[in-house]
Amino acid sequence: MSTATQTPYHFLIRRVHSLLGLLPIGIFLAFHMTLNLSARLGAAQYDQIINTMRSFPGIFIVELVIIFIPIAIHAIYGTWVVYTGQGNGWRYKYARNWFYIIQRISGLYTVVFVIIHVYLLRLGEANFAALQHFVSQPLGLIFYSLGVLFAIFHFTNGLWAFAITWGFTVGPHSQKIWIYILSVVFVIMSAMGLFALTAFLK
Repeated sequence: MSTATQTPYHFLIRRVHSLLGLLPIGIFLAFHMTLNLSARLGAAQYDQIINTMRSFPGIFIVELVIIFIPIAIHAIYGTWVVYTGQGNGWRYKYARNWFYIIQRISGLYTVVFVIIHVYLLRLGEANFAALQHFVSQPLGLIFYSLGVLFAIFHFTNGLWAFAITWGFTVGPHSQKIWIYILSVVFVIMSAMGLFALTAFLK
C-alpha cells in the first residue's frame, strides 16, 4: 500500500482489522468447523443441533454483534486493502509475495462464499437436505470445497501476519517456527472441513 493512501489512523485500523480476524471471526470459524462435523452423525442429528442453536433466545442479536458486524467490518476494510494494495508477486517469486496475492484472492472469495452460505442457511432452509441438494451439484461441491479451503487459508495465513503485527514473532526464526505451526493447523482444519462436507454427498 502506498504511503499516499495511509491516514493518521491507518496503524490503529490495521490493528483492529487484524484483531477481528482472530476475535471473534477466527474463533467462530474454528467453532463452525467443529460443529459441521456433526453432519457425520446423520441428517437428524445435524438438523437437531442447528435447530437447537437457532432457538436460543436472542440468537439473532448475538450473531449480529459477535459474527456479522465483525465479518462485515473485516471484509469491507479487507476489500479496500485489496483495492489499494500493490503486491509484487507477479515480478518476484518469493513465497511471501505469492501468499500476499493468495491472501487477497481467498479473502474476496470468502466474502462471496459467506454471503451465499448465510443466504442458504439463514434466509433459506437451514437443514441437512438443503445443503445436500446444493453440494450434490458439481459446481456446488466445487464452490463449497473452495470456500472451506480459502476461508481456512485466509485465517491461518492471517494469523502469520497477526503475530507480526502484534509483535509476537519479531525475528526470522520465530516466524519460521510459526509458519510451520500454522501449516499444521491449516492441514488439520482443512481435513476437518472437507471431511464434514463429504457427509452431505449423496
